[in-house]
Amino acid sequence: MRVAFLTSGRFVPSSRFRVLQFVPHLQRLGHECLVLPSRPDKYSSLPLLGFRWSGLVKRWNRRSDLAALERWSPDVVILERELFSDGSCDLEQELRGIARRLVLDIDDGLFVLNRHKFEVLCGLSDQVIAGNDLLATRTRPINPCVTVIPTCVDVERYSQISNHKSQISNPPLILGWTGTAANIEYLEVLREPLKTLSREFDLELRVIAESDRPLRKLGFDRAGIRTRFVRWSEATEIAELCAFDIGLMPMRDTDWTRYKCGLKILQYMAVGVPAVASPVGVNSEIIHHGVNGWLATTPDEWLFVLRQLVSEPVRRAVVVEAARNTVEQRYSVTAQLPRLIACLEAVCAGQ
Repeated sequence: MRVAFLTSGRFVPSSRFRVLQFVPHLQRLGHECLVLPSRPDKYSSLPLLGFRWSGLVKRWNRRSDLAALERWSPDVVILERELFSDGSCDLEQELRGIARRLVLDIDDGLFVLNRHKFEVLCGLSDQVIAGNDLLATRTRPINPCVTVIPTCVDVERYSQISNHKSQISNPPLILGWTGTAANIEYLEVLREPLKTLSREFDLELRVIAESDRPLRKLGFDRAGIRTRFVRWSEATEIAELCAFDIGLMPMRDTDWTRYKCGLKILQYMAVGVPAVASPVGVNSEIIHHGVNGWLATTPDEWLFVLRQLVSEPVRRAVVVEAARNTVEQRYSVTAQLPRLIACLEAVCAGQ
């Protein structure tokens, strides 16, 4: 097949994990791939222009991409989320006139942000690929042609470290979090649990993100919680995750969060780091409490679970193998690649 991808940007998580890591595998199997990312990234701006003028640059570049697609004539075009994070649909409608087959890929509740745009994009698409069953359920009344392909990780890159720190317990114990800077605020639920634990144990909260501004705003260090910020880099991401002893994913239960795909949990599990997460949305499907990770809702529950894990290294170690197996069997590129290919072949065949 000749497959074209319109993505949010080179370093945007949804692009990296739902498109870019699949491309080499598709090419290895003989499929031709053309990747056209937003320039600059969909959620970024050019420093000297600001967001408004950068938006015009993005729009101009996308018109150039549509011309390239018309020349390249792919069998199927995959649109990752949407072209622009605003209410416009005009270029997607032009794309529909160019693409033989159009597939919309979603990994968030876009209908929460703009229901009308979401309905338009689903209506334009021959097929929708949803990151989880909850997204699929909300999509089928608009477009019944939905395939569920969860957000995955490439487990070959996330090779497990045999002598992981959690089994050695050298202080300080690192409780880690990774994600976009906009989601750092979800750590607020851990303020009191981490304050209490910091008085009992030698701990460090380590945060990996592209900016530390939201973390400084939380002021955990001023509350007596030893905190270290690590600027995200694709080159060092996996090594930094491997340094964690416990991976954290606290999250409020809202219309937006319950449709997320649990990526950071999968990253922790893939590198052999025991994960603790809020039981929101797909998190409860990925984690079986006490078997391949732990779930906690209230500050008291977080304190109870984390105190057990911090004080008992063996308790952390016992879930590592089951967690890794969960990722390999259900949430890996290897596991989901055949499903993606079958979906695209069916779309190209008009099925």
